[in-house]
Amino acid sequence: MPQTVVHRLFLLFLLFLLSLACSLAWAGAPSQAQGWDKVPGPAVGTTASIGVPTAGCLAGAGHLAADGPGWQVMRLGRNRAWGHPDLVAYIQTLAARGALEGLPPLLVGDMSQPRGGPMPSGHRSHQTGLDVDLMFEAAPENGFDAAQREAFQPRTTLKAGGEVDPGRFGHQQEQWLRLAAESPGVDRIFVNYRLKKLLCGAPAASRAWLHKIRPWNGHDEHFHVRLACPGASGDCLASGATIPDGDGCGRELDSWFEPPGKPPAKPPTPIRPSLPRACASILAAP
Repeated sequence: MPQTVVHRLFLLFLLFLLSLACSLAWAGAPSQAQGWDKVPGPAVGTTASIGVPTAGCLAGAGHLAADGPGWQVMRLGRNRAWGHPDLVAYIQTLAARGALEGLPPLLVGDMSQPRGGPMPSGHRSHQTGLDVDLMFEAAPENGFDAAQREAFQPRTTLKAGGEVDPGRFGHQQEQWLRLAAESPGVDRIFVNYRLKKLLCGAPAASRAWLHKIRPWNGHDEHFHVRLACPGASGDCLASGATIPDGDGCGRELDSWFEPPGKPPAKPPTPIRPSLPRACASILAAP
């Protein structure tokens, strides 16, 4: 048999093994296409955050009330005010601390779905009940009525040219970020890299909390808080690389303002993350 034919047969055999391995890896795991957003309530039982924020699920979720002392949840029809009980407690405590410092009520955006999992729109993360979006925009004195909160669209803190708008991002927003970052259990907080740059101008004596403020694209109308894995959730995995030491105001931040390099001729095909096997039972639970 010619060597080229043998070589092709060998490659086909390798492709077959790879396909088989992928099939086995997905066996028992719920498909990304299944309707996690259609499940109205949480899976009862032991509370657990399972997997990673971009591929995971949640058992025994807690629910944040639509209104509370110091907060108001927006867009209730999305049914995304669920999370690990630690996240619910975090938001309640943060809102209370803000009220003590004279801040207006906190506007709460998306947390997670009742059982976590992938959302049909808006986020790749928020799947394990440990993420929440909190608005930079202040609530009006009397709050929003039902129609206003359902149609709520947060406003950017950036001007058309990309500069930070001092009328929409100032001392009040910095206070919220400081309180959020200093609270126990926080892993990291994502904000627009331009906002991080502005925060880096704070006095040196008050910059320790900036360590957890991470620059990112978007995130100019809200800040995204992610809690660390709770100690009791053994199937919860860390969200990413360890944050470097320091306040993050040096070379790492400057790189966000550099012009992008030349893209590769053919971008790599994104790999669809698979959900942990345990999520199949979470989704199917009564």
